[in-house]
Amino acid sequence: MYSFEEHNDKVFTQLPKGAFLTTKADGKVNSMTIGWGNVSVIWYKKVFMVYVRYSRETYNFIEKANEFTVSFPINVDMKKELAYCGTKSFREVDKIKEMGIELDEPKVINTPVIKKCDLHFECKVIYKQAIEPGLVPDFAKEKYYNGNNDYHICYYGEIVAKYGNL
Repeated sequence: MYSFEEHNDKVFTQLPKGAFLTTKADGKVNSMTIGWGNVSVIWYKKVFMVYVRYSRETYNFIEKANEFTVSFPINVDMKKELAYCGTKSFREVDKIKEMGIELDEPKVINTPVIKKCDLHFECKVIYKQAIEPGLVPDFAKEKYYNGNNDYHICYYGEIVAKYGNL
């Protein structure tokens, strides 16, 4: 187990390159690529915040499971898998099966982690908040929403386990 602060610099470096947000509901496992997130503290709890569009199947999974894992491929090359999981939907294809991604059992929650990755967070949702469209700055609306109104919901996941092989 790592301390909360240990390796956060590596998280901040890897996140814009991609990490795997994995969810499990109704016996099915789904993973999508994320490039946004926050490591923070709220209500004296250590959290990882993820942003998921309502249109994503991952949204439906998290709503059912109320938990997620985040796996960071820091010292391994998983660009191909990240690209695939970032462009395909679970509604159309089982991304994990198609890419041959191996899963590892979680330590605390029910959602698995991506085995090949170097660092994992297991998170239980303790709060969620919708992005308020009226408060989004114009540059972000133009670049990330492009008039489609497909905004994000932010999930605050209490980090209940943090581990890996760094």
